Amino acid sequence: MKVALNDIPAEGKELSFSDSAAEPQDLGPQVEAVTLAPSAEMKLERSGDLVTAKGTYAAELVLSCSRCLGPVPLRLEGELDWAFRPLGQEEREEVQLAEDELELSFYEDGEVDLTQALRDEIGLALPMAPLCREDCSGLCPVCGKPVKPGDPCCRRDEVDPRWAKLAQLKK
Repeated sequence: MKVALNDIPAEGKELSFSDSAAEPQDLGPQVEAVTLAPSAEMKLERSGDLVTAKGTYAAELVLSCSRCLGPVPLRLEGELDWAFRPLGQEEREEVQLAEDELELSFYEDGEVDLTQALRDEIGLALPMAPLCREDCSGLCPVCGKPVKPGDPCCRRDEVDPRWAKLAQLKK
C-alpha cells in the first residue's frame, strides 16, 4: 500500500491494511507458506518531509525447521515505529548512515510504500534458525530421513572407513 504525502492531513491519518499479495519468498528464505496475510494498524503523521508511522503488525507463517526441514507454524506480532524521509540524489549513491539514521527508511515521488516496510519488518522479526521443537535431532547424514529422538539411525553404528584403523585400536 502506497500513501501519498498529500493524503496525510496535519492531524495525522489512522490506517489499517493487509498485504494479501505477500508470497513466502517476499518475506524470507525460510518461509514456506503464509497462513494469515501480514497486516498492520498504524497512525501516520507528517512533519514537513518526514513521515512517521506508529502502530502494530501481525502475521501467521509456516517456516522450515533448520534441522529437519519440517513445518514450524509461527505467529508474529509486534510494534511498529517507522520514520520515512525523501530519497535525495545523495542517497541514490552509496552513503554511510549515522547510528541514529539506521531506523530511517526512504520514499520516492511523494509516496510512502508501507507494504515493503511491513515485509521488511517481518523479515527482520523471523528467527534465524527456526526449530520445530528444541530437541529436534535433524536429518540422518546417511539416508536423509528425519531422526526421531531415541531411535537409532539407519547406519549410525557404522564406522567411517577413513577412521576404521583407529576404531580397531579402541577394541
